[in-house]
Amino acid sequence: MTVLRTYLARTRAARARRRDERALRRALAGAPTLESAHEIAALAARR
Repeated sequence: MTVLRTYLARTRAARARRRDERALRRALAGAPTLESAHEIAALAARR
């Protein structure tokens, strides 16, 4: 049972990371200026 829970937790964490990466890419693509994109990237790097 522990192996299954570990697997599910890892899968959930990986899915969350991918979701965060997609959100970051969307934010960077929608940034009105290069400076805004840089600020978004800097905030994401602090996470």
